[in-house]
Amino acid sequence: MGQETLRRGKLSAEAIERATACIQRFRTAAEVRKVDAIIAVATASVREASNSAQFIKQIEKATGIRVEILSGVEEARLIGLAASRQCANPGAINLNIDIGGGSTEISLFRNATSLSLYSVRLGAVRLTDRYLKSDPPKPKELSNLRAEVYAAFQRPARELKGAKWQHVSGTSGTILALGAALRAPNLKERPAQPSDMEIALTPLSQLNVKVAAMDQDARRAIPGFSSQRAEIIVAGGSILEGAMRALGVNCLRTCDWALREGVIIDYLQDCEEEAQPPIHDFADQKLKDVHAVGRRFGYEETHARQVAKLAERLFDYLAPIEQLSRHQRTLMLAGALLHDIGYHIAHESHQRHALYLILNSELTGFSEVERSVIANIARYHRGALPKERHREYAALNAADRESVCKLGAIVRLADALDRSHDSRVSDVQCKVGPDAVHVQLESNLDCQNELVEVERKKDLFELAFQRELIVTAPKKQAKSA
Repeated sequence: MGQETLRRGKLSAEAIERATACIQRFRTAAEVRKVDAIIAVATASVREASNSAQFIKQIEKATGIRVEILSGVEEARLIGLAASRQCANPGAINLNIDIGGGSTEISLFRNATSLSLYSVRLGAVRLTDRYLKSDPPKPKELSNLRAEVYAAFQRPARELKGAKWQHVSGTSGTILALGAALRAPNLKERPAQPSDMEIALTPLSQLNVKVAAMDQDARRAIPGFSSQRAEIIVAGGSILEGAMRALGVNCLRTCDWALREGVIIDYLQDCEEEAQPPIHDFADQKLKDVHAVGRRFGYEETHARQVAKLAERLFDYLAPIEQLSRHQRTLMLAGALLHDIGYHIAHESHQRHALYLILNSELTGFSEVERSVIANIARYHRGALPKERHREYAALNAADRESVCKLGAIVRLADALDRSHDSRVSDVQCKVGPDAVHVQLESNLDCQNELVEVERKKDLFELAFQRELIVTAPKKQAKSA
């Protein structure tokens, strides 16, 4: 899918048609095996395409499969998770390099926890399309390609300087192919195993010089290089050599677990977590990364935590009646914690600025669609209600729009309950009836400002949950809102 797409920035009709047919075949094979779930993810080729939304809709309409687009860092996290689980000893820190068609992912993991994640816009297909026009490539083409590789790895090299790791792995078809070629004596003998092969920097550099001097027909004869792999292996080898030099890696071992296995591990972990009691946001690894984004944009942490706390309480009362999931709880809390980061740009319309900042931030552990849901939850904590003419809201499917309305309504109410920004509402008690939701505030302070703000902002709650909202403070303080 990356051929032409990464250069043109648009998926062709032919690419979409091929993908549709392929996914339909996969679905048929999966259903024959009576699977419990079908998961589909897309990476750089779709992530960067201007018509990615059209692609997603067309695939879902034709096959019934919803494709999730992964951000670059989320792709790095999932690949690193798989490599750490399969190819490193328990407790050891593993550095992994993965070369795809459109991007290269670098991850540092200890067990299932990410320590550093990078996604670099260097891919074997991307660089082949951009630089290697001749067969075999001309010296100037190779020089330009290597210059881009060198420049692209400077940031991760700087930020990982001084980092320690006990194991280095390499994943993806490109790296496995290079390992197979290096393992075959004199480039003639087929290797026995596709994984757990050693790639040392000096032999890799020598192999890169050899294959760059060959045309495609000659490269196809090398054991480990399929016909399609031979087209992009010059760029792929240069990327791996550049990454190893930049990071000071003299040797790595190949690993045949990568994105596919990472997606499965992550899905199973989510299933396990969904069956467990909810945990506070301070203990959730995904939300720790959300806090890091909030701090980057100077969020008011005390207020953000108070809104998240009150939103948690309201959610837990509503969840059994509205059949809200633990995963939706996490999305809501992320939106609550980041709802005011738009102040980083300007006070006026800060809810729209929050939408923009979240959409363009790296939220580890969330897909592109999930990030959009979080951004929309934050966007509707004040101001206008969700409307079809709001582009970012309209781009979501019906289920995600419903989530935005319900979760955004809870955050909108929680924000109203901390109108004074001093955490004066210590807790809430909630009674959910068929026609009304009664919320009783617990506080030792006057909550009149909060009650007034509830009146202004309860519109989305009543629309989303189709119930009247009645909020009362302790009798000694104020009348019901």
